[in-house]
Amino acid sequence: MREQIPDPESRFIDDDRLDRIRETISELDVDGMMAFSPSNSYYLSGTFAGMYSRPVAALVTDESSVFIGPFLERRKAKRTAWVDRLLVYEDADDPFEIIAAAISETGAKSIGIDSGIARPDWIDAVAVRSPCSFIDLTEQFQQLRAVKTDWELDMIRRASDLAGAGMEAYLSTISAGTPELRVVDAIQDAYYETYLDLHPGYDIGTANELGQYGFASVLTGDHALEPHSISSARPIEDGESVVGIALPSIQGYVCEEERTVLVGDVPGTVETAMETLVTVREDAIKQIGPGESVADIDSTAADSLRSAGYGSNIIHRTGHGEGITIHEGPALNARDSGTLQPGMVISIEPGLYFENDGIALRHSDTFIITETGTERLTHSEADVIRRA
Repeated sequence: MREQIPDPESRFIDDDRLDRIRETISELDVDGMMAFSPSNSYYLSGTFAGMYSRPVAALVTDESSVFIGPFLERRKAKRTAWVDRLLVYEDADDPFEIIAAAISETGAKSIGIDSGIARPDWIDAVAVRSPCSFIDLTEQFQQLRAVKTDWELDMIRRASDLAGAGMEAYLSTISAGTPELRVVDAIQDAYYETYLDLHPGYDIGTANELGQYGFASVLTGDHALEPHSISSARPIEDGESVVGIALPSIQGYVCEEERTVLVGDVPGTVETAMETLVTVREDAIKQIGPGESVADIDSTAADSLRSAGYGSNIIHRTGHGEGITIHEGPALNARDSGTLQPGMVISIEPGLYFENDGIALRHSDTFIITETGTERLTHSEADVIRRA
């Protein structure tokens, strides 16, 4: 094992993060927070490992902060981590002994961990080597991450530049006969060009759930009835709806923009459904703001779609939080409690899905909740969009 001192440039440092984490530690009456999952260990340290086949952990207490990972991640950690210490181990080392020793050095007796999403074998391996008490704080991690710092919001705004460029490329490339993957290629090229133009000092993407550089998806016809599927060689056909998703990432933070395009001679019933969806979504956008109930936003949108006769075509919630991962708190779901707070970042994306007709309809935009309302980050045309 080797210890290093991180040396990040100022643009990588979130000056508010450790204070916020330590306030949470104090409120929860634990001695520290430790994370094993990629998203939470990044949140505690500022470093995404390139791979997570080897153990990675981050630990924050009142007086110390440390990133622990494999030796081959040492340069990235030194460049990006804003913790006090880096402990990097080689393959001949026992990483769990090193993690347990790091806990012991802090004097912590109780540590909150993200056991709900972390690898249980990693947690167990540390637990048998440490007398410390481990407490599941998975939900508290999510609550902490739901309200972003100014630095996090800056990264998401930068990602929105890429999302807008990707969506512009998508809307310009859509046509009957074009394979899904050809359009994806145009979206990703737009990401890279915009990144090189505007934000080359940051890392584009990270090794997170969306892949190394961010994510783009174009799904047409019945393929779009699989909302989280991967694009294929399937050509766009006349009379179909196409759902395009731009999800680029800057320094590990994502921004989502989605648009549905009606191609060619689409049945009038589909156009009518899309017109209704556009109206309901705009009403939901007007409803969001600080203090608004996430359940009310979802139930109001769903009730409007049901009243229009589309109750059987709703398969998901009205929106979700965004940040390090594309689906995080808060969920805009009628079954959830809670209200929107300044600093939260959310999508608004009610959808309609017609299984028998091979039609999916969904626009999505990203918003920051502010003290007085919202800041809209994505701005592509959002009415009924048609292409030949």
